[in-house]
Amino acid sequence: MSVEIKSFEVSDPLTASLKGFAETNPNVELILKEKIIFRNTDKGKVALISGGGAGHEPTHAGFVGAGCLSAAVCGDIFASPSTKQILNAIKVVSKSSSGVLLIVKNYTGDVLHFGLAAERARALGIDCSVAVVGDDVAVGRNKGGLVGRRALAGTVLVHKIVGAFAESYSDKYGLEDVSKVAKIVNDNLVTIGSSLDHCKVPGRPFETELNDKQMEVGMGIHNEPGVHVLDKIPSVDKLIEEHMLPKLLDPKDEDRHFVSFDEKDDVVLLVNNLGGVSNFMLTAIVDVTKRLLEKHYNIVPVQSICGTLMTSFNGNGFSITLFNASKASEALKKDFDEVESVLDLLNEHTEAPGWPIKNVTMDAAPTYDESILEEVIDVQKAGKYDSEKVSELLKSATDQLIKSEPHITHLDNQVGDGDCGYTLVAGAKAITENLEKISSEYLSQTLAEVSDHIESAMGGTSGGLYSIFISGLSKGIIEQCGESDTVNADIFAKALEIAYGTLCKYTRARPGDSTMIDALEPFVKEFSATKDFHKAFLKAEEGAQSTGNLEAKFGRASYVEDTEEIPDPGAIGLVEFLRGVDSKL
Repeated sequence: MSVEIKSFEVSDPLTASLKGFAETNPNVELILKEKIIFRNTDKGKVALISGGGAGHEPTHAGFVGAGCLSAAVCGDIFASPSTKQILNAIKVVSKSSSGVLLIVKNYTGDVLHFGLAAERARALGIDCSVAVVGDDVAVGRNKGGLVGRRALAGTVLVHKIVGAFAESYSDKYGLEDVSKVAKIVNDNLVTIGSSLDHCKVPGRPFETELNDKQMEVGMGIHNEPGVHVLDKIPSVDKLIEEHMLPKLLDPKDEDRHFVSFDEKDDVVLLVNNLGGVSNFMLTAIVDVTKRLLEKHYNIVPVQSICGTLMTSFNGNGFSITLFNASKASEALKKDFDEVESVLDLLNEHTEAPGWPIKNVTMDAAPTYDESILEEVIDVQKAGKYDSEKVSELLKSATDQLIKSEPHITHLDNQVGDGDCGYTLVAGAKAITENLEKISSEYLSQTLAEVSDHIESAMGGTSGGLYSIFISGLSKGIIEQCGESDTVNADIFAKALEIAYGTLCKYTRARPGDSTMIDALEPFVKEFSATKDFHKAFLKAEEGAQSTGNLEAKFGRASYVEDTEEIPDPGAIGLVEFLRGVDSKL
């Protein structure tokens, strides 16, 4: 249900937030156009880049500093940054480092865009690797099998420990070794969150399905529902004792038993504020958790860390992370004799302002060469077409998509984080606002330009998927016809098949997984067979509606307990776009 609540609002909050952060942290520099925060890195050391959607502050920018991250790339609210943004960050830091490790939270859009950026970086001759972080236990193996564990507050421990290793040892050990350290840390982390309600996203109405007597366990960090609703809000003691610690520590729970903890192990406790809990209560939660750990599990944390580290805006909740330092240290010693204990790395000095245990020193602000951010889109000329008619079709399609945004957003608020409609509208506006500028005599070039504008404007998973598909469509046009040929139905059908095949290389989603693929695949298949757009549109519509009867296996909807009878918002968005085209044919 939608509720009006008071909240501070500013115009263009993401830009203002990043500029304000850079203004208050002289050790870093902001590339505003690309939303990149970065610092100076020594040439002989491995650089670390992380990032993701806005809304988790101080993660990610707050962990940029000597002894931690080298750069952070910021996407729109709860949406992954684009591949282009990430690649530009890689290019910036690679100029003063021996290699680049991308530390990526395990969410579909982040993995997609950071992975593609790494591929492109390697093609440019940059030594680049990816480490994916997942520490959540609320979503067990059965539910999260295809996508794995979500990344929660344990991510910041990966940032800190790997950052310290890279600072102290990467002059001796290379990128592969630094990546190995990240995996060792991640393999020994478990986290679970809980919250009294969802957060208030700037610029959007507050939406919740909870009444004032309910709360959720297994909260993520993107406003997605928890995995379990408690119909009576328990005391903090009971919440931790009965609903949180058992999911972290019960060895009999095979679905969630990711890390073993023995009584003699050195264990680090991290209590993280999701954004709306007072400092008074947060430190009280630390004490309650420590007491219950000793009482029920004979675990006395060797170190406790507390703070606002990985938030969900003003989310009225907290998460508990346990890190098995003993097992991590044992694994590290096998390959790195110099590392006595992972705790030494955890407590090494860092200048990252978001890390709560520090003494920050000042350093000169870094600089960069703006020319490395420039990207020239130059594809082969192929496929003449009626640009006036295509412009009319695209205008109709984007108008229909914008008109349908409230319905798409309503669906996504039930199964995701509520941003699908906004993201699709951003892509639609990017097309219409740039259509005159990018319209070319050749369809291959126009599609390549559209792909670039969509990627820049949308971000998130859908931005990456649509950008890849349209790039594949451009490639298909080039393969099917030359500079003097005119695109017809047969050529376009073959190009669609090539585009769909290209997309399938970068996503494991297939028909039946309750994603936009359930609408796209039947559209491509039917048009290829009949060359009839209306028939293909009807097949797409049928496929999109079928997602209401399917279990979501990808994206944030895959973490929600019950999505039946709710069609996939992304699939519906694609159908509305196609509906607009169909209405003008």
